[in-house]
Amino acid sequence: MKINNFKYENPDKDGDIRIEGEVTIENNSDFDIELVKGSVIIVNENNVTVAGTNIDDDGVFIAAKDSGDIDPFGWMNLYKQHFESGTGSDAKAYISVTTYRREFVKIGSLDVPAKAGDLTEIKKVVSLGGAAECIGVSCLRKKDTDEGEMDLSIQAGIRNTSDDYIARAQVTVKAMDQRDAQVDDNVDYEAIPAKSGHTFQPSFWGLKPGKMKNGSFSITASVFLPVESFSLEAEPTLSDD
Repeated sequence: MKINNFKYENPDKDGDIRIEGEVTIENNSDFDIELVKGSVIIVNENNVTVAGTNIDDDGVFIAAKDSGDIDPFGWMNLYKQHFESGTGSDAKAYISVTTYRREFVKIGSLDVPAKAGDLTEIKKVVSLGGAAECIGVSCLRKKDTDEGEMDLSIQAGIRNTSDDYIARAQVTVKAMDQRDAQVDDNVDYEAIPAKSGHTFQPSFWGLKPGKMKNGSFSITASVFLPVESFSLEAEPTLSDD
């Protein structure tokens, strides 16, 4: 991992110091990377923390044996009062990231309950990359809302069967009409500690009974498993802008 164009700008009229830069991640593994998590800690000349942020990029894609860039700083600002010099010249960044591969599984299709009080189920346990398992899925249709919309309770339990922390597990549900056209979708995600579990409850608002008559829910699940971890220290240079 290396940092590129790590710059700071002189303080503006309010004393704000803008910093920016990109981190290049080399993916030396045989897996595609689809999630990067980590942290940034900024210290001053006394090695005292003055700013920081978390990295949680699920839009990244780095193919196996390839490299890619992420922005670890976002819209982070420092303040001139943080530094004896009154500038960002004495700043240092501690950056740590972990890359994750994605195990994606199609859980199945779940019928939309025909009327209030009906329950539909996917009655099977599905392995998620050998690290976790989805213990079936249920959908209960409750009384329609006063606006004439469906009130649905969708429940999907995932157990982490491994000894490792799963930084992100997610359940994706697509609402499909009777012509198999997508009407809406929803994603629910959470971290799951080792030998623990979580009940995912993806939700929908605005689904009309007539639109979803004889429809279904297409359900998939993913777990993101760690590949490599990196860390670096870097000091910014003054921006030319």
